[in-house]
Amino acid sequence: MIQRPASASFRHFIVALLSLGAVLQTAAWPGAQAVFHTFLVLGLAPEFRSPFIGALWAAAAGWVLEGSLRMYPHMGGTALANMIVCLLAAWTLVQWPPRSAKLYWARMGAFAVLHILLIRGLVLFAAGAYTWGSGPIWTLLLVPLWASVAFKFYFPHHRE
Repeated sequence: MIQRPASASFRHFIVALLSLGAVLQTAAWPGAQAVFHTFLVLGLAPEFRSPFIGALWAAAAGWVLEGSLRMYPHMGGTALANMIVCLLAAWTLVQWPPRSAKLYWARMGAFAVLHILLIRGLVLFAAGAYTWGSGPIWTLLLVPLWASVAFKFYFPHHRE
């Protein structure tokens, strides 16, 4: 099994930590916050060596997002949706490694739609109706941007 160099792992950790901070700091701009949130959950968290660690990063992103918004339910639906989509994205990276950036964009766009719908459904189930806001629109419009950055951090997974 090929191991990622330590410097790349550290850089990945730092970018994930900065993205988590950006989710908190951009609470005043829900569109930007949603993009950072999705970038962390779909672009960075599935790339950690351990799926468990990736799922923990995804859950942290969900709890930070829920905790930073006043009008958003704080019941854990976002964290659960994040973990489910993160684990599914990590599995698909192992089973079907992306061959090009454009195919990766398409995959991330599909996962972003699934992520939006899963968050909507789980938060609706946990806490009742809430407003959508502009976050999903910005997330989908900026897929080429955040997916390109995530593709730069992509490290091929090898089966044992």
